[in-house]
Amino acid sequence: MEKLTILGIGSALPASGRNPTAQVLEHNGKFFLIDCGEGTQSRLRENHLSFDKITHILISHLHGDHYLGLPGLISTMQLLGRTRELHIYGPEDLWEILKVQFKASKTWITFPIHFNSIFKETTLFETESLICSSIELNHRIACFGFKFQEKEKPKRINGIRVKEVNVPHYFMNRLREGEDYVNELGEVFKNKELTIPPRKSNCYAFCSDNRIKDGFSEKLKGVNVLYHESTFLQQDLDRAKKTYHTTAFEAAELAKKCGVEFLILGHYSARYNDLAPVLDEAKNVFENSILGKEKMVFDFTLT
Repeated sequence: MEKLTILGIGSALPASGRNPTAQVLEHNGKFFLIDCGEGTQSRLRENHLSFDKITHILISHLHGDHYLGLPGLISTMQLLGRTRELHIYGPEDLWEILKVQFKASKTWITFPIHFNSIFKETTLFETESLICSSIELNHRIACFGFKFQEKEKPKRINGIRVKEVNVPHYFMNRLREGEDYVNELGEVFKNKELTIPPRKSNCYAFCSDNRIKDGFSEKLKGVNVLYHESTFLQQDLDRAKKTYHTTAFEAAELAKKCGVEFLILGHYSARYNDLAPVLDEAKNVFENSILGKEKMVFDFTLT
């Protein structure tokens, strides 16, 4: 996992300088687009993110501020001559919406689209080095978050020591897999002296609109970087409960309980012109709270 680019931090009502929810998670040269509110394709351009590198799109739920940018983005991919396949994950009705839109606009998509409906907590897809799973959230309509878990990384080669021992190049992968090296004289060199511990495997969780239930923290075991909506301040808790959203205070309490390293805030209500109180409220509970902002890039190599 290399970095996370925040494309939108707003909630349902428009607010100056805030776009609806969208993020891009980069991993091994692939882009995973998480939610796709209005204007996402413009935000991708502004952040110099390639449309063609997007291999997977994950939509949390069917409130407009989380998916209405998707038909336009797919149409643009078609206009740009995309040929590589695209995997879309989201509520079952999303596929019907897209088909109606393309039919009405006589937009004929010629690249392969694989749609996968999300209706329960499960593994959505797996690559050689990453597992993505769904997390059921508590909102007014069916809503799911997403957990991206990096698999354990291979050991690294201790370059100085392998040169001293004259380990042949062909044996390097076997070292990474934990094997000891035995030279032609029968001398045994333990793996631990020829390798360096692997780099840290990160786990990122995206939790969009969610009224946190008791026990929800169990779903986030192993997560070290958490994005959780923080639509309201604690002073507006009644509004948060009524709309099935979370306050910054509650998001920070969750982060503290889960033992994550970083909490990224977002999905702010348009009623707050100044977001400093949102950050202050969260940091009073969980120090490593970060105020998500447009064009913010979170670097996972720093965790």
